[in-house]
This record gives sequence, structure tokens and C-alpha cells, in this order.
Amino acid sequence: MSRERLSLTAAIPDEVINPLLWRLALDVTAAHQPDRDGNCRNLQCVNYRGMCPAARTARHAINLAQQARPTATPPAPQGARGRAAVTTHRPARFRGGSRPLHPHSR
Repeated sequence: MSRERLSLTAAIPDEVINPLLWRLALDVTAAHQPDRDGNCRNLQCVNYRGMCPAARTARHAINLAQQARPTATPPAPQGARGRAAVTTHRPARFRGGSRPLHPHSR
């Protein structure tokens, strides 16, 4: 008997900004429901007392998927302040020849 995933039939709320994350988290939450004692009834969480890590992470993911979009635009970057020293010194150009890479190697 095949199970239909809850996320395929659930309507996505308007406040969801990440539908893929929301659907995945909804399916994990549905699969890790507590029993009458409050422990996870999923077979992967046998002997786990209380809300299992998968259910906790899925609920956190649902909250992240529903976070409000930022309404204000971020502030524009400000120009540089102060003064920087500018040098015109240029290193001597390589004139060819061979010399050791390390001063102590010969």
C-alpha cells in the first residue's frame, strides 16, 4: 500500500517564501508525529523519548520557509572615508639570469 505525501495535497500558505523547503519539512513533520506518550512513533526513532531531532529540525525548517521577506532595501554602501597613502614605488623588473630560489640553496 503506497502512502501519499501530505505536501502534495496541502495548500502552501501565502507567507511561505521557500515552497520546496516547506513541503519537505511538512512531510518530515508528518512522518515523525508523537504517540500518546509524546514520543516519536516513527520506526527510525525507536526508543527515542520526546520530540525526535528530525521533528525538531523539520519544525525549524517550516519556520525558516515562512520567514517574512525583507521589505526595506538594504542601505547603499558608503564611499571610503579618510585618506590612504599611495606609493609610486615600483619594484625592479626581472632582468633574466638564473639564481637560486632560496638564498641558502646552491
